[in-house]
Order: sequence, then structure tokens, then C-alpha cells
Amino acid sequence: MFEFLLLFLSALLAVSASQPLCDPLTQYENSGQCCKMCGPGTKMLSNNCNHPRCESCGENEFQDTYTTEDKCKLQPYCDPNKNFEAPVPQSKQKIICSCKLGFHCSSEHCITCVPHKTCGPGEGVLYVGNQTQDTVCQRCAEGTFSNEISMIEPCVKHTVCSLGFTVAGTDRSDTVCENKRLHIIVGTVVALFIAALIVGLVLHCHSKPSLKNGKKMVNVCVECIGPKCETAKYEPQEETMRPMMERTPVETEDSSIPSVFSEEHGRSENGKVVCPVVEEGKAACLPRQESQISASSTTSYS
Repeated sequence: MFEFLLLFLSALLAVSASQPLCDPLTQYENSGQCCKMCGPGTKMLSNNCNHPRCESCGENEFQDTYTTEDKCKLQPYCDPNKNFEAPVPQSKQKIICSCKLGFHCSSEHCITCVPHKTCGPGEGVLYVGNQTQDTVCQRCAEGTFSNEISMIEPCVKHTVCSLGFTVAGTDRSDTVCENKRLHIIVGTVVALFIAALIVGLVLHCHSKPSLKNGKKMVNVCVECIGPKCETAKYEPQEETMRPMMERTPVETEDSSIPSVFSEEHGRSENGKVVCPVVEEGKAACLPRQESQISASSTTSYS
């Protein structure tokens, strides 16, 4: 039995010695010789055992292993109309189509790419989208906010104000820091201005009556309190209207007034005829010339 095992091992060693020991990755066996292959990114044009003729792969072709093939493999087509980005040319390895920035694969096989979800105001990005996963949003927690639409920005903390007047922030707006003293000053100035305006309007409404065209006028103010105040109107008071007969007579210096007027109306201490006032600035007595014209007109008609 032992002798049989020795014979079997001897036979195996003889067979192994008769076969060349070639590198399976970079060499191939040809007629008992170990021949060289063409390297990655190339194809073999002639199979000279020790000095093969190799050529680089063409555009959109690749060869990712040592080979004896005379053709390279075709690269996959990444369609930009399906939101794939243009790949970097490769000749030694197969390219993988990747989505453009802001897009992710629509399925496991990545046939096309779809845009990432965006997070709106009040939301922040929890996980930023990548080639295979969509964006994940979350509501801003208390003390944080987001006031923009984004697919990468998370919620940010509210601003911490120093001493002063503070307007609390929300999940969509930051804290507003303002000076409390400034608010007090502005409020005081506005109040004083309104008070001065009201006082001025009241004084205007109760102003002293004025005279216009010899008549006593009074101011009438409508809606004096408020932003709209109508222009003061003037109305004559009834007690200021005098009857025409109560007007003060005027003296005339015209010596040609007939004696009939002097007898009817009398004369003043200066010997002048006193005539009543019919209209303002006009006396009822006519000069001698006008009286004669009136008399001659009456005679001619008779």
C-alpha cells in the first residue's frame, strides 16, 4: 500500500514538471510557454508571446483587465436628458452613471434621476440628499428657525440679544434685538406732536371773529379734531345786519343840491346838506346837474 502511494505522488510530480507555471492574471500559456497579455485599457493586435502588440482603447471604450482580446468593451451611455451628469472618460474601468448635483436615482436600478426635495420656511434639512437618497426635512425645534427654501441648510439657532427690547423669534424668523430706550423716545415725540396739533386746531376753531366787507364774520370749523379739518368758513351773523334806513347819513359838499333836499333832509352845523346812504358809499341826494337833466327829461316827455 505504501509503495502504491509513492508511485502516485511521483506521477503527479512528473505531470506538474511538464507544465509551465504561468501567472493567470498577466500571462497565458501557448505551446508550453507563458506569454504576456495586453494590460488594462488596451487591446491586443498581435499575439507575439514575449512582445505582444497592444493598442489603447478608443473613445467610450474600456478594458479593465489584462487581455488577449483584440477589441475593448463599450462604456455605458449616461443620458443627460435623464439628469445624469457627463462622466469623466475612462479606459481602464467601467464608468458608473451618476446623477447631477441636486438629483438622486429614481429606483434601485437608477434608470433616471429625479430632483431632491426642498425644505421650506420653518423646516430644516435633517439629511442631505445624495446619489441614491432623497433629502429628509424636519420641523425647526424651539429656539431655532429657517426662513428660506433649501435642500442643504439646517435650522439655525435664534440670535441671543443683550439688554434691551427683544421681539421673540419663531420657527420662520429670527429674534429681533431693538433698543427699548429708542422706542420710548419715539413714542414720546409722536405723543407730543399729536397733542400740539390738537391744541392748535382747538385754538383755530375758537379764534376771534373777523370783519370782511364791513360785515362781521365768524369762523366755523368742521371736524377740527382729526387728520382732516375743513378750511374755516365765514358766515355773517344776523345781528350784524342793519336795516338800510338805520345807516348813518353822510354830508355832501356839493352846493348845487336843490333846496328841496335841504328842506327835506336838513343841513349840518357846517351848512351842508345831509343825505341818507342808500348803498355803501352812495348818497340819496343828486347833484344839481343830474337834477336838471332829470327835470328836462320829464318836461320833454310831457
